Amino acid sequence: MTLPLLSVTGLSVAYGSTEVLRDISFDLMPGQALGILGLSGCGKTTLLRALLGMLPPSAKVRGQMRTGSGAIALSNRAALRARLGREIGFVAQNPFDACAPLRTVRAHVEEAWRAHGLRPDAARIAALCAQLGLDPAMLDHYPHEWSGGMLQRANIAAAVALAPPVVLADEPTSAVDADTAAAVMDCLRAGAPGTVIVSHDLPLVARYADQVLLIEEGRITARAPRTAFAAGRLPAPLQDFRESGTLPPARPSGTDVVLQATDLVLVRGGRQLAPPLSFSLRAGEIFGVAGRSGLGKSTLLAVLAGHLPAARGTVLRDGVARAPRNGEVLTLFQDALSSMNPRWPLSRIVAEPVTTGPLRVPPVSQTAAACMALAEFGLSHIRPDARPGTLSTGQGQRVTLARASLAAPRLVLADEPTSALDPQQKARALAGLSHLARKGAAIVFVSHDTTLLDAVCNRVMQMQPLGCGRSKQERGLIA
Repeated sequence: MTLPLLSVTGLSVAYGSTEVLRDISFDLMPGQALGILGLSGCGKTTLLRALLGMLPPSAKVRGQMRTGSGAIALSNRAALRARLGREIGFVAQNPFDACAPLRTVRAHVEEAWRAHGLRPDAARIAALCAQLGLDPAMLDHYPHEWSGGMLQRANIAAAVALAPPVVLADEPTSAVDADTAAAVMDCLRAGAPGTVIVSHDLPLVARYADQVLLIEEGRITARAPRTAFAAGRLPAPLQDFRESGTLPPARPSGTDVVLQATDLVLVRGGRQLAPPLSFSLRAGEIFGVAGRSGLGKSTLLAVLAGHLPAARGTVLRDGVARAPRNGEVLTLFQDALSSMNPRWPLSRIVAEPVTTGPLRVPPVSQTAAACMALAEFGLSHIRPDARPGTLSTGQGQRVTLARASLAAPRLVLADEPTSALDPQQKARALAGLSHLARKGAAIVFVSHDTTLLDAVCNRVMQMQPLGCGRSKQERGLIA
């Protein structure tokens, strides 16, 4: 009889009297990928961290896990962590948090060997770079010099470096474009005989996972094989998840030109990233920017925000070459949680735009304003005195959108603001961006999801690699 590579029985996690996971059980068979779907905050990441012994001491964990080396209680954190790397690889959802900022990316990948007292295998690293489309010369750079998509691929290289039997992947493709996502998933499946993929992306899971579990409110509410998706025989909870979330359509923009960029040349590490870029933004317009990982989409936003200079080219604001005025530009970062002060309560983070300047409201009204903004984005159940460290990544992204709704900026720069959101919350977040546009903000929306951009943006610019001509703009969308 074929034994599972990974067997989980009776996994439950509680914080105090609050249970966040209840009686989770599943088997991962050799050669299979198991997909775990669920809304933001349902407990998907908690499940993976429980299997890795990475939950905080305040978490009460029950249940058992069995791998090739035998059974182990899930409350035994030290023993679980000892299996990381050789028996179980892990791909974290946030690639930047997974890397030490003062060490090179090469050191991060090589740690897979050094953690077990082994010498790094240069040939294996080179092969993984080739498989994942990474430039080996970039390994000697630091994490902040990499794009989120590139760094996620480096994290996958580290996870599969020792060829563990099982890899646990938490949203492994949320920061990469569609073509790279396919390569990433192929590498994950080739790198380990068994893979557990946590995601809110149902099409991705339906394509790559042999079995799918749906978690709702900490419980498994549906199970289905891959064939059920093609045959249309999904359990009702999975069918509801599949149909959830309606995207808001693009709306006609205004006529005032908020920003005009001409022949911008973007450089990172002394290397030009893409051909020169030229485009304009109008009040009330949602302008999409697409392109594969590493082309400089996030660098472009930093230039438009005035945080980085362009190597060449000009940026005019309201027809004048000047720096952004205070409060004129608001950035929604790809790494939402790291953009927040971890010591501040959410009420202070969200209300910050109305604490000074022309938008200021009395101190007694600031918490109420923050709570109303949080409720707009489906976060009314979260205490206003909670800290960022208690949020899921998807919840963190919605907090930054709530903050933006109070700021009334002239220009919003959104860097993958929906990449970690489930379909329902993605629709709510995009409705929030549309609301900002209706109030007159010009929005630059960076995403790898071209289908999403085409649905919600007035115009889309497809960034091209060097040697492929200038970037293409305005393909068949509302002007």
